Amino acid sequence: MTVSLPKNRVKTIRSLAQKKERDETGLFIVEGVRLMREAAASDFEIVEVFYTAEAAGESVEPELLETLRRRCAIVERISAREMARIAGTVHASGILAIVRQRPAEAGRILESRGSGRCLVALDGVADPGNVGTIIRTCDWFGVDAVIAGQTSADLYNPKVVRATMGGMFHLPVATDVDLAAFVPAAREQGYTVYVTELTGGKPVGTVHPEGRSLVVFGNEAWGVSGKIGAMADVRVTIPRMGAAESLNVAVACGVVLSHFQSPSE
Repeated sequence: MTVSLPKNRVKTIRSLAQKKERDETGLFIVEGVRLMREAAASDFEIVEVFYTAEAAGESVEPELLETLRRRCAIVERISAREMARIAGTVHASGILAIVRQRPAEAGRILESRGSGRCLVALDGVADPGNVGTIIRTCDWFGVDAVIAGQTSADLYNPKVVRATMGGMFHLPVATDVDLAAFVPAAREQGYTVYVTELTGGKPVGTVHPEGRSLVVFGNEAWGVSGKIGAMADVRVTIPRMGAAESLNVAVACGVVLSHFQSPSE
């Protein structure tokens, strides 16, 4: 049966596009079949699910809906028009969920033991697409956790969620972390601190991390802040071979991790 959503409920769901509302409620929006599969397979709490008959007949497999019904008490079919009212994307995918936030605790991440651990910290990475892509990249390269500093884009921003392509459901992400306190604490736990810089650092291909690594990536415009940069054990640079002025931070993350996380030969 297709249900109709009251205006106040539509307003409440749409309000989760705003950080203030996400912070107050502890909830965020997940849209799309692929992300829904990842959410359903994770241990995140799924609070409500909405889907359209059209999506159920075309892109949303019955097994996924069955899994969501087992995971969530509220799974409702709504019209395509209703979905367009609550969806954050221009072309609604036909399935949307409200999920409870579950940020990791930075302290607990540091307490985890293991000689081969690699953490990535974000110091002022402001663009949601970059933050999401970095999380996706870290997921690909087997990074143990991502530490998002206080001035980085909100993990639960819909654009970040989409750009992670499910990566946020696979690895711990600590948010709103005071990196000025976290970085020294990581060093005390045996982490070597690698700070990425546009120029002046050691060429990334010549750096061979051993043991525990904390790799810091900075803001799109000005890089890692001076305060955090001063804490570096090693400064790392990707050598420029062409004429481009700079390299996108998410691309830089992939290049660095491809060296740092390469399997032993």
